[in-house]
Amino acid sequence: MTTASVTTDINIGPYKIPSNAQNMIMNNFASRNGLKVELVIPEPIMSDQLKTTQWLNKEFSFENIILCSLHQLPKNKAHLSKLIENLKNATFHFAIEGVIGKGKKFLIKSSEEANFFKKADLIDSQKFNWLELYEMINK
Repeated sequence: MTTASVTTDINIGPYKIPSNAQNMIMNNFASRNGLKVELVIPEPIMSDQLKTTQWLNKEFSFENIILCSLHQLPKNKAHLSKLIENLKNATFHFAIEGVIGKGKKFLIKSSEEANFFKKADLIDSQKFNWLELYEMINK
């Protein structure tokens, strides 16, 4: 069984994380959690289907898959279902959120959480000072 880290497009939910930074985040997470990354998988840009990861699972039988964020899960329900079907035995690690789990319920819940935060209003922190941002949080 293999542990893989997966880099995706620079646009990850509310974040912009280049692939070299994604690797640093995931390697740090792996180190802190006693995991040894044995394979780094670069997914194509502008795709969230994780098809390369699913394809390589046939050869490597992934035990652990490390992603930077749950925002890297497929948005499309059919693509998410295919991912769940093909990687049902793998444990998923989301480094930024610090969430670890496996199985259909876990991945669906993680996808729902990503979709929930996608609907949140974004605040341009450049237009406010820290005191104004603090006051916004307390309202």
